[in-house]
Amino acid sequence: MIKAYGYDDPRLVTNKPDKKKWIHLVLAIAFLILFWLALDYKLLAGNNWLSETYDNPDWRTNEGDLHTYGAWDLETHVWKTEYIMQNFPHFNWNPYWYLGMPLLKYYQIGFYGVHALFILITGLAAAKAALLLIILGHLLATLLTFYLCYHFSRKIWVSALSAAFLLTNTFISLRSYGWEPITVVFLFLFPLGLILFFKEPLNPFRFWLILVLGLAYLAHPLLWFALCMTMGLYLLTIALKREKDPYANNTRYLWKFVFIVLLSMLIGAVQFLPQMSYVQVTSGAHMGVKYLPFYQVPFNIISLKDFFFDAGNLKGPGPILMIAALFLLVFAILHRKRQAPSTKKTVFTHELVIGLASVLFVMILFYYTERYNIFPMNVLSSIQYHRIIPEFIIIGAVLVACLSNIIQTRKQKIFYYSALTAFVIVSCIIVYNVQAKWQTTPDISNKPEFIREPVQGRISMPYTDQSFSVRNSFTLTPQVYGYYEQGITNPYADELFSVSSGYHDADKTLLYLKAANVGRLYVNMQEGERDRIVVRRMSRTLAFVNNGTRYAYFIVPLKDLSFAQAVDGNDAAEVQNLSPGCRVLFKVKYCGSKGEEFVSNDPAEVAYLKSYVDLLEKPYSSNAAMTMDNPDKYSIAVTDATIDTEIIVKMTYDTDFQAHTPDGKKASIEPIGPYFMLIKPKTEGNYVLTLDYRINKFTKIGFFISIITIISLALFFIIRPKATLWKEFKGGDL
Repeated sequence: MIKAYGYDDPRLVTNKPDKKKWIHLVLAIAFLILFWLALDYKLLAGNNWLSETYDNPDWRTNEGDLHTYGAWDLETHVWKTEYIMQNFPHFNWNPYWYLGMPLLKYYQIGFYGVHALFILITGLAAAKAALLLIILGHLLATLLTFYLCYHFSRKIWVSALSAAFLLTNTFISLRSYGWEPITVVFLFLFPLGLILFFKEPLNPFRFWLILVLGLAYLAHPLLWFALCMTMGLYLLTIALKREKDPYANNTRYLWKFVFIVLLSMLIGAVQFLPQMSYVQVTSGAHMGVKYLPFYQVPFNIISLKDFFFDAGNLKGPGPILMIAALFLLVFAILHRKRQAPSTKKTVFTHELVIGLASVLFVMILFYYTERYNIFPMNVLSSIQYHRIIPEFIIIGAVLVACLSNIIQTRKQKIFYYSALTAFVIVSCIIVYNVQAKWQTTPDISNKPEFIREPVQGRISMPYTDQSFSVRNSFTLTPQVYGYYEQGITNPYADELFSVSSGYHDADKTLLYLKAANVGRLYVNMQEGERDRIVVRRMSRTLAFVNNGTRYAYFIVPLKDLSFAQAVDGNDAAEVQNLSPGCRVLFKVKYCGSKGEEFVSNDPAEVAYLKSYVDLLEKPYSSNAAMTMDNPDKYSIAVTDATIDTEIIVKMTYDTDFQAHTPDGKKASIEPIGPYFMLIKPKTEGNYVLTLDYRINKFTKIGFFISIITIISLALFFIIRPKATLWKEFKGGDL
């Protein structure tokens, strides 16, 4: 039986391999590597950081027409790895970031392990190591895309030119380096998974394919989702013709596909189970689709014109989709008008072309309607997302390469090669124009935008100044950033303020700042309409410190700046009684504060937070002082306590925290206020509480499930007759 409907199917891949294969192969690989060097030489030759978008006074940090304006994300991931390495093994909780948050329940674990290992092996600074990982990962993804395209076309230069789009497209080659470095490092898993799948698509139950799918889940859920989408949609297009073709008649391949998806999630159980066990972030910035109807913003602000034509300004993937659409249209017209019979399949009958075109169409549809923000992000409870453009650049490249199999005349061949070459040249021009404005810069750690002075309480800065915010979250300064438009949302919110309710008055702003233990409210004095509005509204309410630099700040009058505060338990109970129950806002039912995005328009929430702030400002005879032994362990010294004394810890409530009194008795912990912790020791006098953050049972269970699944699969394929690991791997899987 032939390997039906894959790249080894002689009915579909009819091109003969290029002559003088090795000479052309070496030249093609050299072409891609030199192209990659031309794109990345500034990064290779530069210092620790990405580009001057951080501090260039003409471009401004993360504002304006920035070609790498997401660079702060790379900065974030670099510091997360450093944080893990510096605090290992006590790195699971970060008290400085946002309102306190778990690290690995919140983020995929793959990047940080690989990054730390690369740092230890090379001895490089964390930022330089991350940069090298990203650009080398990009090169590996390009070379594997070239290899994948060759399987579909058997033409070396068709494959090289098609793969070049992954380099020339400015979104993946520039912006993604800063915006979502994790997906660039592991992007190679997507073409690798397709190489394994399309070898024998009607037999997806194979060890290496399952393993790569599981690793893709651990690397980034959207890589996993893109692979699952591609495989699932392609198999569905084959199943639709099961009545006409005996190879597609037995649809067990669909059930095998479902089974390997489930197995890949078991491999990723060490990530999957913890993420499903915690309260998912519902920040509008990251999960925007859920709340877009209330923002009065259309789905995906990128216009259809920009999506195709504005690649230089990072609006869309650009040339690769244009040429794919052009080829499909032209060949459809030519094949519809075809007079003479031909043994070659047409654009209407070629299963690989139809399947890949269907996948690409659905990917674009999902992107353009922002559905990637709903699934898998909401379903899988993962905060990490990006706009999946790199994956459908690869699908587009493979589709373009595959179309070479349906060329039927010399004129069609001339048109195909001429158009492909022309579009690559256009892409090169786009990259050149962007590169001319792009420069590396020395290490930024000595810039004045770091806050190194001791600050009591938290600081808050404008959401649009993410780089400033992220930097200071790793200088041991507890911080949070926001839009200044709304109140506290939920446990692991990215912003102290959200975007749905519009501007509110100074009193509500002050209420939310006090509730979140923010002692300084920063504004950008050089730009930003929001900042100017905040200055006008808050200047009559709070003391303003402006030292003439880019950033000024308001001083928030907190009664108690510490992160642990003793309160009367009876008063705390009265506050908790005001905690919002179930109510309907904007035709959506909310129960409690979780997922609630309309705080400033919610009287119940406002009353609750006001009562909480009043509790903090009420005089009380007992005292509490908290010290950090390590990020996962805290000691709270309590003095003059009564049996009713309770302790508010001004960090986000998490079920993995445990508190114990000196006699080893476990003290209960409940959420209060902006989802902070209320500890109930039920102990009198002077004593020291311990507060520990522990790896939860879901992580431990998930770890064992992941290991057992991999071992069991390996043993199954070793023992299984006629399907050993070697035979599964042999013959072009890699």
